[in-house]
Amino acid sequence: MKKMFTRLAGWMVCLLPLTGFAETRDLLKGAALAEFREVAQWRGVSEVSAVAEKCEFELKGEGKILVNSTTKDKTLPYLMTKEEFGDVKIELEFMVPKGSNAGVYVMGRYEIQILDSFGKEKVGSGDLGGLYSRHDKARPQGRQNYEGTPPKVNAAKAPGEWQTMEIVFRAPRFEESGKKRKDAIFEKVLVNGQLVQENVATTGHTQSAPFEGDAKSGPIAIQGDHGPIAIRSYKVTPLEDPEPARLAELDAYWKEVSRAVKEGDFAAYQGTCHPKGVLVAGGKKACYPLAQALNRWKTEFTDTKAGDIEASVDFRFSHRYGDTQTAHESGVFLYTQRKKNAEPIEEYIAFESLLVKEDGKWLAIMEYQIKAVTKEEWDKIQP
Repeated sequence: MKKMFTRLAGWMVCLLPLTGFAETRDLLKGAALAEFREVAQWRGVSEVSAVAEKCEFELKGEGKILVNSTTKDKTLPYLMTKEEFGDVKIELEFMVPKGSNAGVYVMGRYEIQILDSFGKEKVGSGDLGGLYSRHDKARPQGRQNYEGTPPKVNAAKAPGEWQTMEIVFRAPRFEESGKKRKDAIFEKVLVNGQLVQENVATTGHTQSAPFEGDAKSGPIAIQGDHGPIAIRSYKVTPLEDPEPARLAELDAYWKEVSRAVKEGDFAAYQGTCHPKGVLVAGGKKACYPLAQALNRWKTEFTDTKAGDIEASVDFRFSHRYGDTQTAHESGVFLYTQRKKNAEPIEEYIAFESLLVKEDGKWLAIMEYQIKAVTKEEWDKIQP
């Protein structure tokens, strides 16, 4: 069983929810502009309608429907929330007239485009539901706009109709030093109930963002200077960080691996491994299917279960990266084996493991046993 602990896999007993929700803020519950930073010209009206074949609104009365203007006005400001958000769910109900252009800048940095894209057969990142491109004047001519992700489908309704947008967003993550370790991600974007973006990352702020660079949080901004937009429902829900629940699942996975080794439970141990898993043996400079290694280890599991061998494996992690469906775990594991009437043998192995989550279960798709290390290296890592 000696290096069988090396197996990497994922057995998940702990099915904790990965997306927690805090209290939803209805930003139009009170006065129309009460939840927003003070700006000129944005206001609340009671009725709004689009003028046929024109980039223009007709407005009536005072109320809670947010509007920026009746016509396009390049001097209009962005409408920003007073509160700042990191991980967040945004739900909008909006209307634009023919040819109008706006956008939702999450954290004031990353734009999901709002555009009259009705009827277009080919859509790009600048169309409704697109993650807008980034821009860098220092790049070669013709390549200054980069990244950007078009919507999966054109879900746009006709101008003058009320439309919906739902955004689930994860803010970038940073090391303690301040260095960014994970880009901002749009987990999903729905337009009129249709999925237009899924797990799409952006490496930095998009074009025309009111704030540059990355941050842990920021206000949500609605673009106002590219064309008229009306908003009659605007709800924001802060999301809990999914990382603690994800790590709790992974901790439960490694605990099950340790239990299976200690009790000689081969079936459970095998169940933590992906059928197409790969084992990389750094010392031997070899790579082969994990199933092949399992066949070799089976006898040792049998001996352990019979009481002829005592075995254990413990893990300490120096890095734990991933999302709700993938995990890259690296650190050192300690494998201890003791045969009857013999002194225990301890091995400290530096390793990296790649896991995927399938059908609610973590499974090891790759394990890289890098090399043997000293107890000192083990002691450097916090349990």
